[in-house]
Amino acid sequence: MGMERGTIDDVPLAALFPGAPTHDLDHVRRVAAAVDTLRLAAEPPEWEWFRDHAACPDPLPEGITPLVLTTTVALVHEETGVDWLELELDVAWIRPGGLAALAAVSVACWCDIDHNTHYPVETVVDVRNGLPLGEAFEHAASRLPAWLACPRDPEYWRAQAALPARPKLLPRLRPE
Repeated sequence: MGMERGTIDDVPLAALFPGAPTHDLDHVRRVAAAVDTLRLAAEPPEWEWFRDHAACPDPLPEGITPLVLTTTVALVHEETGVDWLELELDVAWIRPGGLAALAAVSVACWCDIDHNTHYPVETVVDVRNGLPLGEAFEHAASRLPAWLACPRDPEYWRAQAALPARPKLLPRLRPE
């Protein structure tokens, strides 16, 4: 089974996080609903999940972070898909048996070698040492409003991370 999509109400949280208590899953759902309010009016709330990753893959694939739950809040998108600025919120396996909530700013890559995406800033909150999934998810999601207050310009974020700028031959984007 591959990726599935829907609203946060469609996400089978109990199947994705089988050991989590109901109150913790309710916490995740409340935080996700709050994240949905950060979206642009034209962007319908959409979450993606991977039932295949409910259990930690063994071994973990090298160079890939197995996502369990993810969403993207688009801030700037070019119709051709050449450039973008997005906020991402994920729950993923970051080490064997190690689940984490991750929040990041995502921009298109303009390096000589195409990496597709760069994450100029990110927050990784480990779900361990007694930290419940809902609290880790809320802590990661709490970064999104601060990032929304920053310029909605991919070049701003690339400059923050000393990444190559978009070539001058391509038009600049305007925030949506």
